[in-house]
Amino acid sequence: MNTVAKGDNFEDISYELILDSINNLELGILPSNAKVFRKKGYYSKDREKDIIFDLSIEIWLKDSERYSNLYLIECKSSTKKNIPVDDVEEFFSKIRQISETNVKGIMITDKSFQKGGFTYAKNKNLMLIEVNGTSKKIILHKKTSKNNENVENISLDEKILKFVYKTLAINKIKGLKFLSAVEIEEIANRIHYEYKGVNKPINKDDFIEYLKNKYKLNFNFVSGNSIYSVNILGCYLKKEKTIYINLDQIETNQFTYILGHELGHFFLHNELIFNQQIYDDFEDTKYSFKEDKHLLVNDRNWIEWQANKFSISLFLPKDAFIYHFNTFRKEIGISRYYHIFLDNQNINQIDYKRTVDYLSNLFGISKTTIKYRIQELELITFAENQHTVRDIIKREFF
Repeated sequence: MNTVAKGDNFEDISYELILDSINNLELGILPSNAKVFRKKGYYSKDREKDIIFDLSIEIWLKDSERYSNLYLIECKSSTKKNIPVDDVEEFFSKIRQISETNVKGIMITDKSFQKGGFTYAKNKNLMLIEVNGTSKKIILHKKTSKNNENVENISLDEKILKFVYKTLAINKIKGLKFLSAVEIEEIANRIHYEYKGVNKPINKDDFIEYLKNKYKLNFNFVSGNSIYSVNILGCYLKKEKTIYINLDQIETNQFTYILGHELGHFFLHNELIFNQQIYDDFEDTKYSFKEDKHLLVNDRNWIEWQANKFSISLFLPKDAFIYHFNTFRKEIGISRYYHIFLDNQNINQIDYKRTVDYLSNLFGISKTTIKYRIQELELITFAENQHTVRDIIKREFF
């Protein structure tokens, strides 16, 4: 397909999708209030004639004689690696000649924009959209809670932006390997062994310096709201090869687990290709009481589960964990040191608590994570009336 035909095809797809989205009420705009055009001209005083735009969306209020908002869209499908900043400047100069108010310019490409194009667009209030799925601003992150954003409060600009990403962008995550728990354990054990050998807990500060030197990995501890415009615990930015962690988490017992989670993204997911909007819109994993596990129903569930599993396996390696579990319990005189039976008896409750406290301090990780690892390795049996404790641990871990 030649360049002109390829561009026309991309424009056709963009037009049909935008038109369908309005007719299906996906943008919250009544079809009677919106008009979508191809190759429509808008008058330029400087040229004393119309300037033709690839696509345009006019928003009309009821009974008005003129549209209230105008979106001018240019579709760029190029054989070049990057769309040059000159193209962005040219598009803006055309928009500036249209003597209208409430005009918004949108450039959509199935390639990439040069960095200067993004800077220029930001300063000129243009919207640039890459829908090739290879944007290097890929952010794998662990949230504090699910974002319950009210759709009604989202601006029309944001709705259009999200819609274009979700419909024109690659909606699959490429390069995802569906690794088993055993395979993830093996990868984490290899990294642990290369750094520390066997049966030795990791010192976080020393380990971070080791990762900086060996893998050229960067670390940045910042305010949660400045990481990704939302309050998240941590994230890994592929482009920057940087792990960001919320500053508020550094002195908490969750820090080790969060660090391991983001390292999981670095070691397991560095080659993934996907669209950020698609990733963020995936539903979070849900715990099934019936199946007694978290359901992995979409790619994001798999990615986050793998990062969780990696974190546990890295900082609580199976052999080392069982070794210290047995050694401590044997030293404090527990006869069946190799297994915990948890019921309402005071002595069993105390043994359980002492074991968890010791391992949490030894490995420098939260007690909840220790409890989960004990359960995952089947080192504990819960009495019938302790099932609630078991369920809470498994449900809240992710």
